[in-house]
Amino acid sequence: MTIFICRFCSSERKSKKSLTGHETFCKQNPNHKLQNTEPARQKALSLKIKCKWCNDKIVKANIKKHENTCIKNPKVIAEKTKHCPICDKIFLGDSTTCSYACSNTYFRHGKRGGYQYVDDNILIERKDYRQLCFRYHDKKCIICGEKNIVAVHHLNENHDDNRPENLIPLCPTHHQYCHSSYKHLVDKQIKEYIVNWKLTIGDEEAGSSAAFGAQRAGFDSRVSDQ
Repeated sequence: MTIFICRFCSSERKSKKSLTGHETFCKQNPNHKLQNTEPARQKALSLKIKCKWCNDKIVKANIKKHENTCIKNPKVIAEKTKHCPICDKIFLGDSTTCSYACSNTYFRHGKRGGYQYVDDNILIERKDYRQLCFRYHDKKCIICGEKNIVAVHHLNENHDDNRPENLIPLCPTHHQYCHSSYKHLVDKQIKEYIVNWKLTIGDEEAGSSAAFGAQRAGFDSRVSDQ
């Protein structure tokens, strides 16, 4: 195996390419690149320019990046101004909440975590029908009471129709019944559940649920007719 030796410090290298790289930056090399570039680097760092938005002095090499993300840049303010869903404070940033305290409340507290603060319309846009379902129904199979693994069945089989009355919590087994020749074994219980659920939810929530569904007119829902 060929060994290559540095001309300046006599250290050994296994390849010529490795030797060339080492000699370029070897501290005993009189033409050591770092020694030649260090004054220029220090000079560059000493050159600072005022940001046109906040007037802070920024190193010339970083001034463009700073101005594009400066919190006083009108474009940044327009894009990143938000309302905290917990305290309604207006803040600037990429986060969901304005502080750690609000973040803990939003993501950790409550029976269903931060989803309790998310509006129904936002869940619709996300197509997060599971959260919509468990917001209005208990998280358990309406046939057998299974609570560990619960699927969500769209009663009219339209996956774009995410009204609460169209979302039925079922265990994987009974969910599969609904999409098989055994559907008749669970149909009656599902219909009874929907009728009882509408009575339990009350006129006020039923009205809001109807309005909720009316916002997405055009769906041919057969929930109430079945």
